[in-house]
Amino acid sequence: MLPKLNDVPKYEIEVPSTGKKHRFRPFLVKEEKVLLLALESDDGGAILGALVDTLDSCIEDINTRSLTSFDIEYLFLKVRAKSVGETSKIMLECSECEEHNEYMVNFEELKMDVPKLDPIIVLDDNISIEMQWPNWEQIQSIVTGNTENLKGMDYIFMLLRAALKTVMTEDERIDLKDVSPEEINDFIDSMNTAQLNMIKDYVEAMPSLKEDVKFDCVKCGHHNAREIRGLQSFFS
Repeated sequence: MLPKLNDVPKYEIEVPSTGKKHRFRPFLVKEEKVLLLALESDDGGAILGALVDTLDSCIEDINTRSLTSFDIEYLFLKVRAKSVGETSKIMLECSECEEHNEYMVNFEELKMDVPKLDPIIVLDDNISIEMQWPNWEQIQSIVTGNTENLKGMDYIFMLLRAALKTVMTEDERIDLKDVSPEEINDFIDSMNTAQLNMIKDYVEAMPSLKEDVKFDCVKCGHHNAREIRGLQSFFS
């Protein structure tokens, strides 16, 4: 019988949302095949599912169901760095002449800063909301079937609904997982602008992989400075 290769975890990784550390191994050819098939499908839900399956195979003692979307982004890039290589070339468009320029990303240097936010938002004298960072399954339900990146207020409102955990009054605590989507929508629609902005600010503060990049265009010499954000930006 042929021996198995690369069967022992060699590295340590920290989950951004919890700070808990786990041991992991690089992904293998069998996992890479699944990832490539998902990428070819151009389906956001399928891609996210493949990323989670890879992490579940490679990281020891981890509950992937509890991972946030930004956990998935961070953990995947860190596992990929040990599996395929710590750097990758991406193409960035010059803001002046639109020429595409090569830029080298170092995955080992990418960091995920998780803000310390109070999850309790007081809407008025009688009603408060407990917020949560949406987990990957909630994000998957949003992006499944979408071949293009969701942007703007549509995406924000989808995330907003997923980020609502409980509604608290003087008399009761209502777990929104037991409430119908229609009731949640009606609840959100009943908010005034100031109340909506408070929960919108919480959602928009959800961390994401990002890097401040600077480069001089190879064609026109224009100095570019921008932020790239989100997992797909690091594979463009």
